[in-house]
Amino acid sequence: MWGEVTPAERLRSVTRRSVDDDHLAPAAADALAGFADEPASLVVACRRVLAHHPAHGPLWWVCSRILAAPDPAAAAHTAVRELEADRTGDRLGATLPLLDDGEVVAIVGYSATVDDALLERFDIEAVAVRVDGDDPVGALRRRRTDHAVRVVDEWDPALERTARLLVSATAIGPERALVAAGTGAVLDAIGVSAGEVWLVGGVGRVLPARVYDMLVSSVPQGDVYEQISLQRFDRLAGPRGLERPHDATARIDCPVVPELLRPLG
Repeated sequence: MWGEVTPAERLRSVTRRSVDDDHLAPAAADALAGFADEPASLVVACRRVLAHHPAHGPLWWVCSRILAAPDPAAAAHTAVRELEADRTGDRLGATLPLLDDGEVVAIVGYSATVDDALLERFDIEAVAVRVDGDDPVGALRRRRTDHAVRVVDEWDPALERTARLLVSATAIGPERALVAAGTGAVLDAIGVSAGEVWLVGGVGRVLPARVYDMLVSSVPQGDVYEQISLQRFDRLAGPRGLERPHDATARIDCPVVPELLRPLG
């Protein structure tokens, strides 16, 4: 795929990708495998890619697993396979309920995982909620499904009959999740009246406390992300299907690597 491109050039290509790129984490794992024979360079490469995309949970998962492995190249290839085989979207689609007339599934953070969930659920009326930290229009242009999804603001009357509120997380810790800024306001506005509120994760997004805290501290201050307590969610949608949030976070498959616990700047 890469031909004669050097590992450094491959890594630069990854750092230029958008944080919304669904293939960012697999591409990073593939590029980092090129540094497997040079441990010091591998650490620098991991820290460099994280410095460019500090809020991206699966990148921290990829880098942690590669740096902790006795065979970094093999760990990188395994991470790519697991990310590309993520069944979260399929399982989410299978568990979304049948809706009554007028009911909607509301989505904060329209992700590829949510798009996969809706791929064969044309019976569902879905609306994507615009919040301060996320305008879903760009993501909707990239979707694979032809499913009609309407963009609404948090005060739209359609949200008064929300059967499920789906919130996409960029990273999930043992107690909190990092989500788009403005999500809390949506939960305050419609969370109580919604049938249930589900946090949408996926492979690589559930992190141990020390890694999650370092991720949060590495994200520049601004209005793009906010943290939400896991207690505000009824279920977490992940590779195993729907679970209680604390059951999902009890099975963390991401090691804690000292090299990633220092500030990235």
